[in-house]
Amino acid sequence: MREKDFIKQNIIQLNIKENIERISGKAAEIGNITMEKTPLGEKIIISTTRPGMIIGRGGSAIKELTRNLKSRFRLENPQIETAEITNPYTSAQVVATKIAKELERFGPKRFKGIGYRELNRIMESGAMGVEIVIDGPIPGARSRKWRFHDGYMKKCGFISDNLLDKAQSNSVLKKGTVGISVTIMHAHTPLPDKIDIVSPEEVSEPISEEVIEEKKESKSEEKPKETKKVEKSEEKPKVEEKKAPAKKKVETKKKSVPTKEVKAKPKAKSSAKKTVKKEAKK
Repeated sequence: MREKDFIKQNIIQLNIKENIERISGKAAEIGNITMEKTPLGEKIIISTTRPGMIIGRGGSAIKELTRNLKSRFRLENPQIETAEITNPYTSAQVVATKIAKELERFGPKRFKGIGYRELNRIMESGAMGVEIVIDGPIPGARSRKWRFHDGYMKKCGFISDNLLDKAQSNSVLKKGTVGISVTIMHAHTPLPDKIDIVSPEEVSEPISEEVIEEKKESKSEEKPKETKKVEKSEEKPKVEEKKAPAKKKVETKKKSVPTKEVKAKPKAKSSAKKTVKKEAKK
């Protein structure tokens, strides 16, 4: 296909998105609108926080949308589906439409409170960085640009052009139209300067069955060697026990010899005295 054909298709998709947003209104809080070509026809997925407003009672609103798209853009068989957004502060388009709706409702005097409130709620939902820009005749008649930002934000390069969630919306006031642009840098955006350190246990490859069997065989061979070592270690203290009592016997013999000689001498004297006394009495 030529470049002209790609441009024509993108223009048609953009016009379809604008038409859906205009018909459903800002109260539906539509996020992203994706289009896919299928063999049956064109598949249009509308992500929104309020899918009931797009479907309508008994599917009346969705039927009107399909008729409008068929007649205006000459689509063969458009199939419209809805996807619910659980957390509205993760979508930049939903936040931009909310700010525009609140400015139209409460006026431009409370624009700072609205900007900082939405900024804090987006950061609490887990975003890495946020930037909200309100450009227009606020608070006076002269147009000014007010910027609310927090966190870490990429301003140039491939990440800022393709990976950030960007959205724009307009709010019509008495003084003039005010433009609102919201950019959100989500926590899951890949960064070149972000390094994750992984432990070696997590990186270990899955062990095959053959390796497991080889390890089991090696363990079974090593077990009898361990038993022999234990037997040798048990024999050593027995030899030491036999040697210890032999030393004690030798020591007792040496001590017993002088004690007998010392005790024998006084016994001899006492016997001699007794014989002398008996002869004197006779």
